[in-house]
Amino acid sequence: MNASITPAGTRRAIVLGASMAGLAAARVLASHFDDVLLIERDDLPDSAVPRKGVPQGRQLHGLLQRGARTFDSLFPGIIQSLKDKGAVEVDFSNDLRWYHFGVDKVRFPSGVCVLMMTRPFFEQEVRRRIRDTPKVRVLSQCDVLGLVSSEDRRRITGVKVRHRDASGALVTEVLTADLVADACGRGSLTPKWLAELGLSKPEESRVRVDLVYATRIYKQPDPAHRPDYKSLYAIGMPPEGKRIGIIGPIEGDRWVTLTAGMLGDHPPSDPEGYLQYAKGLPVDDMYRLLRHAEPLSDVVLHKFPSYQRRHYERLRDLPEGLVVLGDAHCSFNPIYGQGMTTAVLSAQLLGTSLSAHQERNEGSLDGLSRSYQESLASLVDIPWLMATGEDFRYPEVEAERPIGYPILEWLMGRLHESVAHDRVLAKQFLLAMHMMEPPTSLFSPRFLWRILAGGIAS
Repeated sequence: MNASITPAGTRRAIVLGASMAGLAAARVLASHFDDVLLIERDDLPDSAVPRKGVPQGRQLHGLLQRGARTFDSLFPGIIQSLKDKGAVEVDFSNDLRWYHFGVDKVRFPSGVCVLMMTRPFFEQEVRRRIRDTPKVRVLSQCDVLGLVSSEDRRRITGVKVRHRDASGALVTEVLTADLVADACGRGSLTPKWLAELGLSKPEESRVRVDLVYATRIYKQPDPAHRPDYKSLYAIGMPPEGKRIGIIGPIEGDRWVTLTAGMLGDHPPSDPEGYLQYAKGLPVDDMYRLLRHAEPLSDVVLHKFPSYQRRHYERLRDLPEGLVVLGDAHCSFNPIYGQGMTTAVLSAQLLGTSLSAHQERNEGSLDGLSRSYQESLASLVDIPWLMATGEDFRYPEVEAERPIGYPILEWLMGRLHESVAHDRVLAKQFLLAMHMMEPPTSLFSPRFLWRILAGGIAS
């Protein structure tokens, strides 16, 4: 395929990276451009296998309820298709034993669900639909060498790439575009590429948590020997408890199990050490369940040193024709499961921003880059605050706490204790966690008095 050839007058968008944000962005942009080129460094297989470019791909993944609904709006029927093929829907209250703050959260049918599956399984289904999307073309095994700009550097006009042509020869060329969307993930080189053009790099916010998590896949035991829940989520009590254990059901009647520790209390990668580490969790369910379970994989480690947020919205010389989304913009502590949902929401926001911007500006993209990055910053403020607020409980986490954090910390601690028995608070907390309601809703008079009262048994 000669990706540089498009008919005269064709409006093209280029998406860098076949991450979840990139795949969703390609789908969104297909509704606004004549040609969408999705560029990926990796090979993109048809099968559900881990990719080199997704180092966390072997770890546990869950799709929060708002994320599932948003993916389903972009790819109609995809959630039912995933469930039909083995993804497991878990009611976050009824089907989950969630031990947190020294108590079990109350269990009842909440209707707030997470979809659990492996990352390659999910990616395979999304990639299949992207390949069937009109106007989207995929160029895999292609290296992006940098951004290309107008002479005055006020506009990004394309990218410089290197790939093999149909004859197998290595080709370097410039691909032009009206819009370049960077969804390359945490390792995005856009700051470097902007500097090479003589433009500013974005400021970065980092919250170091020194997290290491270890994952292993097991065959689920016979139903008679399974617990009365589908999934387990056990979190140590801060500031001393730094361990987390999760069991999640996935396709193929399997469990993905995860142990994680932060700030130096890290899980080992050997099988016996993995089990012994689980024995040190605040509840012993994971150790008891896995001690006699049949392992189907080795233990795989993944390291997450810090949250990372790049403030493109603050760049005074942010060029036109460039947007940055997904983990390339902001990456969260993966333990809280916000990544894939925030990724698809950032892509959805790009679509709504394009529609509103072009309507106001008679089809022009001028000003889109800044308005989108400002809107995206507001979008990620909420999951950023929720995740960092939990990790700020550990004094060793070096970061500036927001003004009023001690009050927020006390209120959230009171909330975590209250949802051990208050179903009304528990349901609202789950809606906020799944990004169906703003977190501020928890502090409306209706719920705040219940928190201050320590919850009401229901």
